[in-house]
Amino acid sequence: MIQLKNIVKTYDAGNRKFNALDGVSLDIQDGEMVAVMGPSGSGKSTLLNIIGGMDMATEGEYMYDDINVTKMKNKDLHIFRRDNISFVFQHFALMNRYTVYENVEVPLIAAHVNPLKRKEIVMNQLERLGIEDQVKKYPTQLSGGQQQRCAIARALAANHRLILADEPTGALDVSTGNEIMEIFREIKDEGKTVVIITHDNGVAAKCDRILKIVDGKLTKV
Repeated sequence: MIQLKNIVKTYDAGNRKFNALDGVSLDIQDGEMVAVMGPSGSGKSTLLNIIGGMDMATEGEYMYDDINVTKMKNKDLHIFRRDNISFVFQHFALMNRYTVYENVEVPLIAAHVNPLKRKEIVMNQLERLGIEDQVKKYPTQLSGGQQQRCAIARALAANHRLILADEPTGALDVSTGNEIMEIFREIKDEGKTVVIITHDNGVAAKCDRILKIVDGKLTKV
């Protein structure tokens, strides 16, 4: 599904350049749940951004199935993200002026799904995540765990094959974090591919495989 070959990402830092990723090569198969670990500044988020089409590699090749993502222009990248990838973030990235329902509905509006179908999908996902009773509330009225459930419902609403999660349990207590990881395991068992950035060894242990990055290099696969 995902194949990275000799990925380099170079940034300018004043009078010098540095490689956030330095020759990273890896394969991620359909239906895997993979953890990416490493110290702060190691290149974890850069790797996730490249896989998610949020950033472009300076060198190397990124293949998603038979799509060469590294050759895409900005407009094509936007379509690629919209049609293939969902994101879950540590601090939820919900829109505070939107209700729970409206937050989950956003990717369906972007995909031009008709209103009746949108309602069916949104309510199905909210029920699945156990927050259907919060439908009219705003994110600031929810607990951290409820906000993350809303974010996951939004990610699942688009029915993409690939879910990218950046520290999805980082802002949660241990018990709630474990509940969220159980949800990710269920998603994985349904055939979705899940890539999770984490500092938490307990979270990583629940994944199928652990990738470790140090100084922009993949040290263990």
